[in-house]
Amino acid sequence: GFYAQACFHCQQGVEKALKALLIFRKNQLVKSHSLRELADKAGVLPELRELISDLEGDYTATRYLDAAAQPPRTLYTIKEYKKRFESAKKTLELVEKWTKN
Repeated sequence: GFYAQACFHCQQGVEKALKALLIFRKNQLVKSHSLRELADKAGVLPELRELISDLEGDYTATRYLDAAAQPPRTLYTIKEYKKRFESAKKTLELVEKWTKN
């Protein structure tokens, strides 16, 4: 039942993977939680736009009670978690592929 926390960890996994990709490709560290910004700077936003769209807001919505005008635990269900988990998994697979080439 801790779906908000699970969604936060999906977002964090993708954020760390994109930061690693930026370091790998450009030797650049960007201090940002925006998945769009990180993907754009790494040159992979077109490939990841759809996958990261749901995860983008989870950094804030899962951590701050006032971000969505209701507690995070009421925002997330198992359905949302499963969708985010699949998006995170696919994103991590792509990042792994890009760092091996």
